[in-house]
Amino acid sequence: MKKKLKNIQESGFKVPKTYFENFEASILSQANLKEKASDAGFTVPEGYFEEVEKSILSKTNKKESTKVISLLNKRNIIYISSIAAAILLLFNLSLFNNTFNFDTLETEAVDDFVLNNFELNDFNILFSNTELSESAFIDYNLSDETLDYYLETIDETDFILD
Repeated sequence: MKKKLKNIQESGFKVPKTYFENFEASILSQANLKEKASDAGFTVPEGYFEEVEKSILSKTNKKESTKVISLLNKRNIIYISSIAAAILLLFNLSLFNNTFNFDTLETEAVDDFVLNNFELNDFNILFSNTELSESAFIDYNLSDETLDYYLETIDETDFILD
């Protein structure tokens, strides 16, 4: 909403009551202060700018000896290597303590490994001709107990052709 200029009675600015009566006196007091304080109050010693460069350079050119400590001395190398050996032993002895057991080994995994990684000629080396002869299989006497045990434990579904 816009106000019309005719209806505005006050400007919105206010001045302290005794501002204009004391205005002239305040300006004169500030002028008197400037006249009295013509000097800033700061002084520079005589010959300061000629001597400052020499004094700064004399302070910076002083070489102070500092003690240098090497990080790779014999003592630190022994500490670091002993910590590394302790961590290595910790991992080797405790974390990977898996015992191998033939009971947990699956026969299918062994069969797949043998079939994929070895050839028939590799197995010929394991057996000599004297061990595998036809007569050894023919002349082998199988006891009745062994035959009964074999027939009881055999699974008939193994013989069914897919």
